[in-house]
Amino acid sequence: MVATLPSFGGSDACAEAAERVGAAAWRLGDRLSLAAFLFARGGQDDAVERLLSSIKPIAETMGVTIAPFPPRAATNVVTYGEVIVYLVEGAGAETGRALAAKFGKDAGLLYDAAIKSNLLLLLYEPGDDHGLGRVIRSRMSEAKVPEQLWIGVVKAIDSKAPQSELKDAVLKMHEAVASYLGRAGN
Repeated sequence: MVATLPSFGGSDACAEAAERVGAAAWRLGDRLSLAAFLFARGGQDDAVERLLSSIKPIAETMGVTIAPFPPRAATNVVTYGEVIVYLVEGAGAETGRALAAKFGKDAGLLYDAAIKSNLLLLLYEPGDDHGLGRVIRSRMSEAKVPEQLWIGVVKAIDSKAPQSELKDAVLKMHEAVASYLGRAGN
């Protein structure tokens, strides 16, 4: 998986390690946010546990903590709100800050971009992306992820595409970015 990343020596090995860290950070953000949204929906405990179990070894290897989700509220709407706060400001966002502190800014950017793009699946309405398109463009550009891997999401937002088209673009982006980052062999 991520293995002993900081101990790689040569420049090719460092580039490979950075790609592995990026792939791991992307996967953490992707799977954690999907688990959080299923948790908020309720009635998906098995799926939530499978997603969290799939990232536990990554988090342990990277030395970061995945904090428990906030308790479920009286309604799903309130729970969704609390889960969003968890991901973008709270304990979930802290995981991204810890990744950036340990492995560099790009790890935090990729983690955050994975979360924010999944957040689009929940919040997007044609003509209203809650500013997430700008965030995705910024994070992916700053992390130097090739534009062709993520621009489809931004174009869908800019063209006020229907939710189904945006969902397809997000899923395609997640697959393409994971493949790109994972080429170094996760």
